[in-house]
Order: sequence, then C-alpha cells, then structure tokens
Amino acid sequence: MPTRTDRAATPAGRVVWADVAKGACIVLVVLWHVVVKHYLRIDWRIDLPVPGAWGLLGEQLLPLRMPLFFTLSGIFAANAVARPWRVVGRPRIARNLYLYATWLLVHTALLALAPGFPTDRATSLGGLLAQLTVTPSNLWYLYALALYFALARALRRVHPAVLLVASGALSAVAATGLLDSPGNRGQVYQNLVFFLAGVHLRPYLQGWVAGATGRRLAATGTAYAVALAAMALAGAESRPGVWLLVSAVAVAFGLTAAARAARLRVVGGALARLGRRTLPIYVIHMPVLALLDRLLAGPVADLNRPARVLLAAGYPVLLTALVLALSLAVHRGLTAAGARWLFDLPRRARTDHHREGETMSRSHAPALPDRASVEEAAWWLSGRVVRTPVLNSPAIDRLAGARILLKAENLQTGGSYKMRGAMLAVGRLAAAGHTGVVAQSTGNHAVAVALAARRHGLAATVVLPVDAAPVKVDRARAAGARVVLAGTTVEERLAAARRLADADGHPLVDAYDHPDVVAGQGSASLELIEEAERAGTPLDALVVPVGGGGGVAGACLAAAGTPIEVYGVEPVGCDSLARSLAAGRPTPVVPAPTIADGLRPSCVGDLPFAIARDGVRDVVRVDDDAIADAFRLLLMELKVLVEPSGAAGLAGALRLAARPGDPDGAAGDAEGGRYRTVGVVLTGGNVEAELVARLAGGPVADPARMEGVAA
Repeated sequence: MPTRTDRAATPAGRVVWADVAKGACIVLVVLWHVVVKHYLRIDWRIDLPVPGAWGLLGEQLLPLRMPLFFTLSGIFAANAVARPWRVVGRPRIARNLYLYATWLLVHTALLALAPGFPTDRATSLGGLLAQLTVTPSNLWYLYALALYFALARALRRVHPAVLLVASGALSAVAATGLLDSPGNRGQVYQNLVFFLAGVHLRPYLQGWVAGATGRRLAATGTAYAVALAAMALAGAESRPGVWLLVSAVAVAFGLTAAARAARLRVVGGALARLGRRTLPIYVIHMPVLALLDRLLAGPVADLNRPARVLLAAGYPVLLTALVLALSLAVHRGLTAAGARWLFDLPRRARTDHHREGETMSRSHAPALPDRASVEEAAWWLSGRVVRTPVLNSPAIDRLAGARILLKAENLQTGGSYKMRGAMLAVGRLAAAGHTGVVAQSTGNHAVAVALAARRHGLAATVVLPVDAAPVKVDRARAAGARVVLAGTTVEERLAAARRLADADGHPLVDAYDHPDVVAGQGSASLELIEEAERAGTPLDALVVPVGGGGGVAGACLAAAGTPIEVYGVEPVGCDSLARSLAAGRPTPVVPAPTIADGLRPSCVGDLPFAIARDGVRDVVRVDDDAIADAFRLLLMELKVLVEPSGAAGLAGALRLAARPGDPDGAAGDAEGGRYRTVGVVLTGGNVEAELVARLAGGPVADPARMEGVAA
C-alpha cells in the first residue's frame, strides 16, 4: 500500500492544524488585551458578576496562549536549527529583531497619544533603550523568537534532555517571582522551555496531533480544567513547577483541540486564515485597541442600564472581532501603500541584481540565487502555496532497489510546482507596485502566473505555443489571464511575450531565467529534503525533470552543503542540459517529439545553467516508453495522476538505479538490506484526458521488462 511520510500535511494545503492553533492563539491574545486593557476598566454598574467572569476566563487561559504559541514556533523552527548561521541568521534572528525594533518605535510614538491606555511604553530615551535590549515591551514575542532561536541554534549539540531540564527549571523559578523580571522579561524566562520542546520533541508532538480523537480532546480538556482548579484552590500558582505543569497540560489540550477544529470547515477555516496572518495582527492590534478605548469607553459607560446589561455579556467578543478586522485592514492599507518594510526585513541589495520587475533577458546574466534564497522563498511561500505530501510505495522501492520518496507537486495549486516560483515572483512584483505581468511557457508556468496574478490582483497575459495542451490553455483562461498563442518554439514565444510586455508596460516573468522563479521552485526540493530527514531516511540523491532548468537549479541550491547528489532527467532528443554540461555553455537543441511536452525547451536557461553546471551530478536521458511505464506505475501503485513531464522524474530514478557498475549510483544492496534513498519531484499533473486514456491503456509496468529493476 502507498504510504506518506508527511502525515500532518494534507493534499489540500499546508499543515492546517498548525494554522488553526496559531489562529486560536492570536484570537486569545487579542481577547485578553481587550478584557484587561479596556473591558474591565469600563464602569459597567450592572450589579452582575459578568465583568468578573470575563476576567477570570482570561486568567484561566494564560497557561495556554503563549506556551502553545511558542511550542508551534519551535516546531516550525526545528529543521532550521540544524542549518548554518549564514542561512538562518537573517530570516530567523535578524528579521524578528528588526520587526521588534521597528514596531517598538511605532508603538512608542502612537501610544504616546493615548497616555491613559494601560500598556508598557517608554517615556524616556533610557526606557526605550531598555525595552530594545533587556526589558522587552508588549511586543516581546518577536524579541523572544529571535533570542530563543539563537539559543537553540547555538546549543544544538547539547542533549535535548539537558536543555529541556535546564529551561524547565528556569521557567519554574521565574514563575515563583524570585527572579528580577521587569516588563515582560519574566515571560521570556518562562516560555523558553516550550520553544525548545517544539524544536526537540517535534516528531512526538506531530504524532500526538495525528492521533487526536474526540476522546483525547475530552480527556485533555478535563485534565486542564482540573489542573486549573487544583492550582487555584491550593493557591499554588507561584510554587515552583506548578505553572509549568499546568501549561504543559494546556499545550496538550491546545494541540488536540487544534487538530479536531481543523476538521471543521467553518471554524477551522476561519482560524486557519487568521493563523496565516498572525504577525500583522500581533503588531497592529495594540494601537488599534488604544484608539477604540479612547473612542468607546466613555459612550459605553454612559449607556442606560438595560443596554449595559445586554452589552456586557458579549462586548469582549464583539470588540475582539472588530480589533482583528481593523488590524487586518490597516495591514492591507499599509502594504498597498508600499510599506511592506513594516512587516518584513528589507531584501539585501545586490549590485548585480536586476531591478524588481525588470524584464529578464537571455542576453543578460541574472543574479545567482543561493541556498539562503531558497530558504527565504520557502518561508515567504509558507501558507501561500500547498505543502504537498511526500509519497512512498514499497512496490516502487522493490522495482528500483532503493527507497523512492516522491514529492507530489501534481497536487499543488495550479497542478504543478511552477506555482511556487510564480507566486514568489508575482508577489514581489505586486509589492513593488506593478499592476500586471506577462509570461510565456508551454503551459504550467503560464497557468501558475495567471493564478498568482489573480491572487495578487494583477492583470496577466500569457503566451503559449499554438500546439499547447488544451487543458493548460483552459486553465490559464479560467484563472483570468489573457492567452496569446504564438509559434511552437521558445524563441517565438519569447519574442511575442517581449512585444506584449513592452506594449503593456508590464514585467516579463520568465519561466526559468528568473532568480525568484528558481528559488521558488527550489522550495519543493527543500521540503522533500526536510521530510526525508524527519522520517529518518535522509536523501542520497535527488532527481528532477528538466525543461528550462529552473527546477533542477532550485534543487541544486536546496541540496547545497549536503551530500545529496542532484540528477536531471531529460527526454531523449530534448537534452539541452546534458549537452550544455558537456560543452561548458548553454547549448540549444532541436527538440524531438515527446509525450513530455513540458520538457521541450530548445535550450536550458542561462541562470539555471550557471547553477547546474556545478551542482548537477549527471543527467539521465529517458525515452517515451520509460516515461509511459513510470506514468502507469504511479497510477497503479499510488493512484496518483501525473503528467508525463512529471513522470519523467520517476523514469529517470529507475534508470539511475539500474546503472551497472556505478559505485556511486542510487541502487541499494538488497542482500545486505541497505537501501539508498532517492527523492523525486513529481513536477506536475496537468494532462489531457485523451492522453491519460492512451497511456493508461498500455501494458502495465512489468518488473522483468522495466529498466531500473533490481532483479
């Protein structure tokens, strides 16, 4: 039976339960601030315990909110902790410190206009410097994320048990009040253990989530309630270890509740959407709340008694919803005004980098992205594209004589991994103020650009060959793009695309000669590498089909600094990369007919070649029969529909495994029980029904006939 190595992910999207949990946490954070900084300060005068009940509820959720938030943050940081400082320093540390400092200055300026609003604020230069360094403000989450990650990275070689015991002891002591903890420093002390737990206990936490049931939800909810009651009755909140224990139970409950809520279409969907927007809500909501406090506190208190009684019960919920909506509206307004620098670390200037939005040309040498570019792309794309599952079939493993892990990008939005590069490139162009884009390809890149443009509110014009697959033409049009058919070669399409770009004044997003496209495509390989490591089966080789080379170049960057060997796969007669590597320069070919229509560019791109010439171990050539066999194998063994261009990757892996006399090949030693692990990116699934019928109707893959069989 086929299996998946990514049980937490679904074909429909990224890890939904984590987004639901983050969404619930940010709602609870805003609700708490609404209650303690506004609601409880209103003179309700209703002789009912309703305000006190809201205050009590908020206090009972204190052990849940931030511990769960930091546990999730640790889970997401687990893979990055093992990477070099030069790769993770900027996105994980510098970015959070930059955001903390930037928004601390914004809050200081804005909250000075509301002196009566009860929140930490600096009133002197010395106070501001203290908040920037040793006494974090109400934005302390960003401060703590940078600090926690730096500690986890620096101490990664220390045994996890030692780290968890030490940080747990720090948390227990901090909860007693024995440590000097001005501002939010105590929160920083108390929550380190949860971040480290997320980093080092990630597989166990994911297993807990995967096994979430209604019975477990009831059990953990009851345990949390009992722990809270016992702590309150005994007055033991400040006793060493009690708060830590209650918070651990709360996190178990929170993870279980998030997993169950993720299955609820309305509730889970709403929380997941908020969970993907926690940063703008977190940094904006306090000034918004301060403004609403100034506008509403007096009028609400002046209402007549029946109105106050009626309003008191639901007022915190209503105001929380209003603060969330206004925070997101402010975020949209700021980003539309070009203030994206408020929400992300500005990109590093590169003297050899094209201006954002400049049309890429084969006559110019594009800037070379690096592994950090892929890391940054993966971070930016998180929540914007599907984190597709990794599939494995014992039957395919037996055929190959090696473990084959298949990254199912045919399940990506738009039907191919091209969505990654298109979303990144188009998103950055939209942020730079462009109103439209132009693209050309044999189909998948055009579909992806059309979808990305629609997502960002841009106009899209895509140029496809006159013999493009109808399914790809239809999908591009369905996404709202203007479709122009031009010629049968890449040169003809490029000429048409450039004319349209010049006429419309819109940038051309090349299908592979674009650094953002290469970096975005590389995020698929990076996810595959990470999933293989997490499953305890790290990759030895990575196989990617080659058209213009953007995908294999991205794979080279994702595998940089690791022992993974990267192989390209090209159809026989469409082997520009293989010939280019032999010649030492991009070498065009006259593409031969092939069922893999997405792998027929006449020449590998300049940018992909510049990366691949040092990163690709070799290129495997496969014919249409091998591609068709791989197509049927995927359909029969995994019940996965992949277009021939995507199936070429598996065909190449099987041929690679069968190479005789290659001590460095991917084949395993079946007799010794040792199997090398080979990753394959199934790049797309946009295929015509007629072609599916023709290929599926062929002979089923025969182990005695197929190349790549370990006999």
